[in-house]
Amino acid sequence: MKKRKWIALMLAAAMAVGSLTACGSSDEGDSGDTTTQSTQGGTSGGTESADGTGYVVPEEPVTIKFLHKGPEPDGWDAVYEKYLEMTSGSEWDLVFEASWVQLRNLAPEGYYADLSSYFNNPEEYPGLAAAFSPETMESNIWFDSMCYIPLFEVYGNGIPVVWYRLDWAKEWGIGTDGKISSYDEMEQYWQAALDAGKIAYGATQARGFFQQLSLRGEVYPGSAEAGLQQFSSAGLTVWTYTQDNELLAYAVEGSGDEAFADFPEGWQYDFGVDRYEQFAEWQEAGYIDPDSLSCTDATTPFESGLSASMVGTLDDYISMKDAEATLGDGAIGFFVYVDGIRNMEEGAIAVDYSGNNGLCVPANSEKIDYTMKFLDWLFGSQEAHDLFQLGIEGVDFVYGETEGTYETLTSYSADFGGYGWTWNPTYALISTAYEGDALSYREYEYDSSSFSSLPILGFHFDTTDVDLSTAVAQCKAVTDMVSVIKLHGITTDGNGVTYDTMAEMLKANVDSAMENGGQEVVDALIEQLEAFLATKRQ
Repeated sequence: MKKRKWIALMLAAAMAVGSLTACGSSDEGDSGDTTTQSTQGGTSGGTESADGTGYVVPEEPVTIKFLHKGPEPDGWDAVYEKYLEMTSGSEWDLVFEASWVQLRNLAPEGYYADLSSYFNNPEEYPGLAAAFSPETMESNIWFDSMCYIPLFEVYGNGIPVVWYRLDWAKEWGIGTDGKISSYDEMEQYWQAALDAGKIAYGATQARGFFQQLSLRGEVYPGSAEAGLQQFSSAGLTVWTYTQDNELLAYAVEGSGDEAFADFPEGWQYDFGVDRYEQFAEWQEAGYIDPDSLSCTDATTPFESGLSASMVGTLDDYISMKDAEATLGDGAIGFFVYVDGIRNMEEGAIAVDYSGNNGLCVPANSEKIDYTMKFLDWLFGSQEAHDLFQLGIEGVDFVYGETEGTYETLTSYSADFGGYGWTWNPTYALISTAYEGDALSYREYEYDSSSFSSLPILGFHFDTTDVDLSTAVAQCKAVTDMVSVIKLHGITTDGNGVTYDTMAEMLKANVDSAMENGGQEVVDALIEQLEAFLATKRQ
């Protein structure tokens, strides 16, 4: 994800569905023509609206302050003329949040308001009901509170691919006219690149081989169907085996085959270590950039003319097409490295329907109803959604000839950062820049039938207890010794100890981690998980 600055927005609230719908197409600002409802006492006076909903038309516009993650995009002023004004402040009515920000710490403390009454409530909040299914919101309950509004355009994290020089693959006679469709062909390509004096695999951001040989580093072919799911904390990966909301077995990845003895047939071994062993083989073969551990570049390595491939997702397609401006048309191809996804199988993408990014409403806000009415409008129509995410139609973007597509005219949508405010599967559109196989995979990714559910939905591990958080920190200090190097296939740990195999290094690290807070972490996770599953059986 791109590094973004934080911006503070103050929304001159115009909440009623009727009047707000008009502001998406009107050339006049509508912030003074507003209707809303509040039980919070955020404004005094007002009259009941005529639509029978009981919403109150305030005498003065209501201001909602939003802490958003992203820069001010070019063209923002034009959107402001439709709806917004900029400001800064210290008390917020809406904030960008995520598990990787402060959600795990603040949600269990009750910092954020429970929003359950606003969702699955189509009579009063039809926009929220249309855009956020009950199943999705149930999967995003954090510590018994529906305080988190998930933002995503698709339920997964993008179709995982290896980007590579298609023109070189053609030249070297690999794949079908250069199109790589298996790991065997990918290894042939890497070897040919090495023989040609190229860097076979150029790592970005020191990610190494990243999530290859898996889906997101979390799912393997058939694992979800077998009732397997992993939960990570303090650098430990705990695999669980459940059926009908009963925890039947669990084991820590890297702890050895015997720990998995009670797992279902076909999974009674330390299966998660296999891909790291493969990474070690690729490292020994010399496929990865020798400087991969120190890489901080987040851009495409193809520009140097030395790298033959890099890991990414289909989301990178437009930037790859931009790179072809200097490399030549058709210079870059992609290998979808998860078999089920490459074959576009139904349900191949197992997910927990949680959002990496989202929104929260501080519990101390006096304008919760106003804020939710604004969001109800924002997610209430394609027009409202597209105004914020894409900008002004005809100025910042136009709709494509094919339904469900759009073409950008300015950088507004790229600068805005919809991942922090507007992303939603109901309104996700496909850029007209996608063509050929990339378009086919994009359409597959936007089809809800491409996804299936992981066995456990909605569980979040609470580590805010002081003693537990101390154990987490102690354990992580140990697991950090291998957390990055294992992704690069390196079998020398952070203490400088070299092992014959990846399995040996991970076993030694897990054993040490369990003695240094890890056992407390695992015990607490399992205790919380069992309590959570018990509520699902009621």
